[in-house]
Amino acid sequence: MGAGGVVVALVAGFVVAPVGGLPSAKADDCQPSVTPVPLTPQVPWAQTALRVGDLAPFSTSGTKIRVAVVDSGIDVAAPQLAGAVDVADSVSLVDPKTYPPTADALGHGTMVAGIIAARARAGVGVAGLAPSAVSLLSIRTYKTCESEDAPIAAGIRAAVARGAKIVNVSAGSSTNTPDLASAVSQAQAAGVLIVAAAGNLGAQQDGNPPQYPAAYPGVVAVAAVGADRTVTTYSEHGAYVGIAAPGGSADAPLLGVGPAGDGTLASGLGTSFAAPYVTATAALVWSRYPTLTAAQVRQRLYATADRMASGAPDASYGWGIVDPYAALTTVSTPAPATTPPPVAPSPLSFAALPVKQDFTGRALAVGGGGILSAGGVAGAAWLARRRRRGVRVG
Repeated sequence: MGAGGVVVALVAGFVVAPVGGLPSAKADDCQPSVTPVPLTPQVPWAQTALRVGDLAPFSTSGTKIRVAVVDSGIDVAAPQLAGAVDVADSVSLVDPKTYPPTADALGHGTMVAGIIAARARAGVGVAGLAPSAVSLLSIRTYKTCESEDAPIAAGIRAAVARGAKIVNVSAGSSTNTPDLASAVSQAQAAGVLIVAAAGNLGAQQDGNPPQYPAAYPGVVAVAAVGADRTVTTYSEHGAYVGIAAPGGSADAPLLGVGPAGDGTLASGLGTSFAAPYVTATAALVWSRYPTLTAAQVRQRLYATADRMASGAPDASYGWGIVDPYAALTTVSTPAPATTPPPVAPSPLSFAALPVKQDFTGRALAVGGGGILSAGGVAGAAWLARRRRRGVRVG
């Protein structure tokens, strides 16, 4: 066991989604975390819901942001991740000769990385939110099993030492240890933003225990919603939840990049995969507004989130569902407090940009005007249900 005798497990941050079956958090620990899926031109519903096609202008003109994925590794042989990972600076903390940072037996880290930075590929609908705005670091903290005693604290420290501005942790533990708390505190003192999965033990029988590092002050804790915009039954809830993002459900799992050189895709669901949507949004914001602090980036995410509860922040949604387009195109004043409170900070006042922006979501348009396949219907319905945003977000 590691420091504090605690297992920080990927299983706290994701649920396997077998094709045609029910999700299960009790799958064989040493089996892949995601289900292989054949190549398809279908545009995943989550990409449609978050208007990935509309984000392209913001991902090519800003400062490149270094994002660390503290996970099971990233398979750099996956075609859509070619050039996305800084191989030289990536590191494995679990026997690098046998388990290098650029391989991934579980598939978990690769799918997380793809949600952030997957390159477009002809004939494939899957793409990342911020492929041109980020440089990924793979910080491998798992060998082959989900429930290993993973050195997450050491992974966070390694990410900070290698210059990461954002650290994605799609894992967690219900035990608060001094080592993990210290690693998070040191990262925040260095100006690093940590985004973490809120956890998958939200069902009543699982007790909904707070997950760490997600529950630490200042960490962006991400809950999961399905294609119907409802928080999933597995997603954990509590005062520490800051924001929500697509995580998938049994009938509408997420589609992403799989750990295979032939480009096979992967299907999965869980707060593990909701977190990188928020990480990618934070990277796009920081790329466009490089003078912001980590606290200001976090504040922008919260203030521009699509409100789902009248009394936000809500214990299930936090401040709402992440809205990348609004986070990038809304002008905010004033700046947040330099010392963030232990719970998500209050939202700011916003004024619309003095240009004609499309906030309707263009329900049937993707990127350059392509029409959605049948698989995009869920995303189109998501957009159709979006409420109109006022001048003040609150």
